[in-house]
Amino acid sequence: MLKKLILAVILSLFISIPAMAADAVRINGLNLQGDLLYLFSEGEFAVGAGTTIATFYDIAELRGVFVSPLEEGTPDKVGAGIGVNIVKVISKIGGVWLVSTLNPSVGITALTNLSGTAHIEPAAYFSAVNWEF
Repeated sequence: MLKKLILAVILSLFISIPAMAADAVRINGLNLQGDLLYLFSEGEFAVGAGTTIATFYDIAELRGVFVSPLEEGTPDKVGAGIGVNIVKVISKIGGVWLVSTLNPSVGITALTNLSGTAHIEPAAYFSAVNWEF
């Protein structure tokens, strides 16, 4: 009898784990954001497009990006990173974001060249424009 009770408790915990994870992680729909990145190793800026893949606790974002450095001759880069949605942080601490057309987020990302060399480059990004489809 006791073994069946323990088994029932363990199974109910395993069943409830996906429900608890749904509160923490959300897979985002199709969206596109305009990004401005600073490439630390090259000391230059780059512009590009990114998309939010997943959101954690409604604040942190996992993002994929494609960027093109502003300096000619530098290869394009792709990567993934994590950032913070500023609007959500302000609302979580009780504030109100007044500019509803801008949805800024900031964070860091790791980029690699599309030229075939496997060089991972850290970068900081700022995203202000967000289109959701």
